[in-house]
Amino acid sequence: MLWVVVLIGIGWLLRGRQYLFNRSLWLDEAYLAVNFMDRDLGQLLFEPLSNGQAAPLGFLALTKLLTTGLGVEDWVLRLQPLAAGLLTLLAAWGLARKTLPHRAAQATFVGFLALSPVLVYYSSEFKQYQNDVLATVGLLWLAAHFDLQRWQRDAPVLAVAGALAIWLSHPSLFVLAGVGLVLWIEAIRQRQRAAWLAVSGAGLLWVLAFALHHTLVMKTLAGNQHLLDFWRFAYAPLPPDSPTEWRWYLDSALALVYLAMRHVGVAHHGMLVAWFDGLNLGLLALSVAGSVALAWRAPRIAAIGLTVLLVTLAASALHLYPFRSRPTIFLVPLVHLGLAALVQAALDRRSLPARHLLAAVVAGFLLLVPASASWKVLRKPHNDQDMKAALLHIASQTMPGDGVVIDSMSHKAFDFYSRAYGVQVMPVLVFRPTINQYHDAMATVRRLCIEQPMQRSWVIVTHRLQERSGFLQHIASVAPALQRWEGQGAIALLYDFRDSDYCRKYAARSRPPSAPSSALPTQ
Repeated sequence: MLWVVVLIGIGWLLRGRQYLFNRSLWLDEAYLAVNFMDRDLGQLLFEPLSNGQAAPLGFLALTKLLTTGLGVEDWVLRLQPLAAGLLTLLAAWGLARKTLPHRAAQATFVGFLALSPVLVYYSSEFKQYQNDVLATVGLLWLAAHFDLQRWQRDAPVLAVAGALAIWLSHPSLFVLAGVGLVLWIEAIRQRQRAAWLAVSGAGLLWVLAFALHHTLVMKTLAGNQHLLDFWRFAYAPLPPDSPTEWRWYLDSALALVYLAMRHVGVAHHGMLVAWFDGLNLGLLALSVAGSVALAWRAPRIAAIGLTVLLVTLAASALHLYPFRSRPTIFLVPLVHLGLAALVQAALDRRSLPARHLLAAVVAGFLLLVPASASWKVLRKPHNDQDMKAALLHIASQTMPGDGVVIDSMSHKAFDFYSRAYGVQVMPVLVFRPTINQYHDAMATVRRLCIEQPMQRSWVIVTHRLQERSGFLQHIASVAPALQRWEGQGAIALLYDFRDSDYCRKYAARSRPPSAPSSALPTQ
């Protein structure tokens, strides 16, 4: 028990450190956050969110309640994910005690969730993904605790918790499908008719909760071509009929294991080389072996986990839910359960003379993987797109007539923070980045030359800064930078393009020709 308490304390420390660092909102957070700046509760709940965003109604309502009382600040927006992250570790302890008999295995499972760098990060990101993890762990805990012979005590709790989970987490529906189906079948096999009726009633409540939630908000996403295109690589090929399609499943499994154990910061949707290194391949093999061991030790939870996985893949095959990156964070506890079951399996082998030593070595090695990544975060918290520091510098250096040039991917974060840093009155020119960075740069300067919205221009880039190097180089070819500030994932450059040859050329072209004289000729 002492080790579990220590690991929970470490997990809370890591999450508190990242939260109190109070980093800048990144793109997706800013896209969602600006919805809270000028919308009331009714608009948030019953109208489609701007910028193509989607979030459960319960998540939106709780956040609106917080911002109404404390203000629309980034640290306020992240309070709900932080609370979900802290509660997840307590629920993990409850699940471990019901699933893994030995305290060392219990501590290992809790340690995985406490130290997982991606869970540390998402406990301080203003999105609903940490709610997804809490829903998975909490519902599995209630399912493990469910006693068919004491259904009067357990069924109401499970029914209400499941209905609430649907309003706080989209993929909780998949977890509930696994929980409900497995308990339903168990009740039939054990001929527990009253328990079967209770589970059926809970399932009916979940269906009604989902139907209402879907009617109110989820239907606004149906046929959203932008989302379908964005996640087109993340839909399961079913049935797979080529080596490439079979490879999709291996890639997705490696991606999930890497996400659970090694991923730091935002879970972007691109493929990572580290998925295919020896360590990750080994972790995948161990998690599969551990899942088999879990099926022997805790068949109910193993069956629920398998059902959840299959249901999620089926939804992915129907293009209803992407199976990759941050939408699959809710599956991370299943990976951790499988790996923790390896420790339990070693302890179960009483014939092994050094089974406790073997279990300690396995647990220590596996825990070292997420711990090494999270230690780096403890020393230097993640801060991928530091818009706040950029605006702080600009506010201290700006002069009357200065303006801002910013791409559309960084613009929402600027909108969110501009008032707090006193730069909301500055004229702003927004451009949409393309793959042609030369065109982006020249067209942006040309607009400045012709439209003349500002004198000096602060060029800000905070989204995918490394990929925008070409744009910055082409901008610098027009005029030298007067000032340069660079922070973590952000840059602010001050230019005066007015006297450049490029600007003079286009400014001259934009002037209307001289009007002919209206005076009559004299005689």
